Amino acid sequence: MLENGLQAWEDAGLPTVPLNTEALSTRTEPGPKTTAAASANSANTHTHAFLPGLVENYAHRHELPIKRELTVLFADIADSTPAILGVSPDEALRFVQRFMGIVTDAALTYCGDVKDYEGDGALLYFESVGEATHAALSIREALAAEDSGSGPPLRARLSLDTGQIVIGVIGTPLRRSVALIGPSINLAARLLEQIPPDGIIATEAVVEKLRAEAPSLAEHFSLFDEELELKGFEKRYVKAYAIR
Repeated sequence: MLENGLQAWEDAGLPTVPLNTEALSTRTEPGPKTTAAASANSANTHTHAFLPGLVENYAHRHELPIKRELTVLFADIADSTPAILGVSPDEALRFVQRFMGIVTDAALTYCGDVKDYEGDGALLYFESVGEATHAALSIREALAAEDSGSGPPLRARLSLDTGQIVIGVIGTPLRRSVALIGPSINLAARLLEQIPPDGIIATEAVVEKLRAEAPSLAEHFSLFDEELELKGFEKRYVKAYAIR
């Protein structure tokens, strides 16, 4: 998000974590001779190799909860149930991981982050509506170019909305997590149900911002529905745009 790369990041006082490339490229499988302590140490090594995300950045600089203007992107595997039915859990995991790898790479490439992996979908968030749109297009292109020889073909539904989001801690001291809460998340989740596989759907707010900030990206979208009725939004119509 900053010009001048790592130096600007460090000058701003943002957190960094040494990247253990050996830990990323190796994996310890528990076996008869693997002790619980050794397994725990291996897990800790992998954890410490993770790069800090945007939420960690916010928490480092501000006390939660905080409000941010963010663009959210939902990415969901289309028709995943038929692909997973009848295969082993290991094969199902590999299938979902193929998708999540592409989604995660797109999020990080375009200065965003993944908030949640859930089932066969993920919630991504970005500080820039343009970067979020680039990420959505990148995911679609990567899936179209993917070689499905290693398993069923992957197709996605993608939805975008933008607006104020509260980032705060939920749960109890025994089980806590940082959550993103806001109407744009609910709306983007509902829009996801409307678009066919391989499509990208966005709210009017997203397209209006793109017209001001990145007109060339806005041109990709055409009107999907001017009076879309969504579950939970019965008292308002939603104007949506799509790339199909």
